[in-house]
Amino acid sequence: MLRPDSMPPPRRRVLVALVGVVPVILLPACARPASSLEGISLEVHDGDSFAFRSADGARMRVRLSGIDAPEHDQPYAERSRRSLRELLRDARVRLEPVKRDVYDRLVARASTRRGDAPESDVALAQLRAGLAWHFTRYRDDQSAADFALYARAEQQARAARIGLWEDAVPEPPWAFRQRMRRRETDRAPGPPPAARPPAG
Repeated sequence: MLRPDSMPPPRRRVLVALVGVVPVILLPACARPASSLEGISLEVHDGDSFAFRSADGARMRVRLSGIDAPEHDQPYAERSRRSLRELLRDARVRLEPVKRDVYDRLVARASTRRGDAPESDVALAQLRAGLAWHFTRYRDDQSAADFALYARAEQQARAARIGLWEDAVPEPPWAFRQRMRRRETDRAPGPPPAARPPAG
C-alpha cells in the first residue's frame, strides 16, 4: 500500500482533499433529527393542539396535522378540548413531524399507545367523534392514504350527525377566524380627520 508521502504530488493532493471532505459528508447524516418523537402530553390547549414533552425532556407545542378544531369562542370548543385530553391522558404519544407553523408549533401526526393495544391516530379519533374538521387546505401535509381516511371519517361523522354535526350548519374554524379578523379591522380606529384651515 502506498503511503501519502511516497505518492507523486498530484495523487497525494487528491488523497488529502478526500480525507478532508469525508467528515463533511458524514456529519450531517449523523446530526439528522429522528423521524419521530416519543413522549407524553403535558397540557391540552384546545381540540387540535397541546404541550408535549419528549423522552429526552424537550418541551414543545404541537399542532395536530390534518384537522382544525373549533376555536375557543365557538360551540363545541370545550367538548373538543376535553376529547383530546382524554385521548392523550396516560398514554405514550408518538409524533411524526411535518413542519413548523407560523406560531412556531410543531405540526405533526400524533398517535397514542396504551399497553399492548395498537396505536391510535389522535386526529382521526377527533374526526370520528365529530369534534374537528378535516383541514383540506394543507392536503400536502398528509399522505394520500391519510387524506382519504380523514375525509371519509369526517363524512361519516357528518352523515351520523355526531358532535358538532348535530348543528345544521356549523361554522368552520377558518371561517370563524376570518370573520373575527374582519370584525377587528372594522373596529380599528381610522386615521385622524385632516385639520381644517383657520377661519378667515
